[in-house]
Amino acid sequence: MVKISLFGIAGTGTTSVGKLVANRLKLEFIYSGNIFREMATKRGLDLYKFSKLCEKDSAIDMELDKKIEKIGKEKEDFIIDSRLAWHFIPTSIKIKLTCNNEIRYERISKRDLISVEDAKKKTEGREISEKMRYYNYYKIKDYTEDKHFDLIIDTSNISIEEVARKIEVFVISKLRD
Repeated sequence: MVKISLFGIAGTGTTSVGKLVANRLKLEFIYSGNIFREMATKRGLDLYKFSKLCEKDSAIDMELDKKIEKIGKEKEDFIIDSRLAWHFIPTSIKIKLTCNNEIRYERISKRDLISVEDAKKKTEGREISEKMRYYNYYKIKDYTEDKHFDLIIDTSNISIEEVARKIEVFVISKLRD
């Protein structure tokens, strides 16, 4: 039985890597971003406007966070791509992906079909919003801090397959301990 929380700010590759690792290790892949996006879509908002709404309405974040906490208590054999799963599922293997900011903005630009400048502006705004909200709700000063994680991988210059392989080796070694 394994629970893996996969963290990375936008553009680090968590979703692509998470799906690949889940497939290879025969785990359920849970993407909290889908839950967040569905909540935004129901309100007719894009992610960036929805993040701004979250600043005013803490119930939105709390609803998502409760769902993640429940997953951690009720499920086994999964990998969850989430900003705060490491916090809400403390028994999980906690993995952080990092990436050079310029590469992140290029990836986001391609994914969202926007200019790199717009990707940078929107992403920076969203990250400031998240930092503020997570501190206000949970007193987490820096949710990106390395100390929260068991394994940290820089995805800037390596393939998704290489990142997945590093995670697989690490997880298998943890399960043997």
